[in-house]
Amino acid sequence: SVLSFYGVNLTKIQSLPIIGREWEYQFYVDLTFPDIERYHQSLEAIRPLISGLKTLGEYPEGRQTAI
Repeated sequence: SVLSFYGVNLTKIQSLPIIGREWEYQFYVDLTFPDIERYHQSLEAIRPLISGLKTLGEYPEGRQTAI
């Protein structure tokens, strides 16, 4: 609901167990967003709710060209 409030769309979520830590998982997510400032605000809003956050990349949405 926090991401939705900021206009961020969750397009994919993947969970993987953390080896050696029973019932603990890492989550990898793909997001889309129309406004980078609101996206950054959403990340700051969820930081207090999670134990760790690492951004692997931010990429502009591009156009697909026909082959």
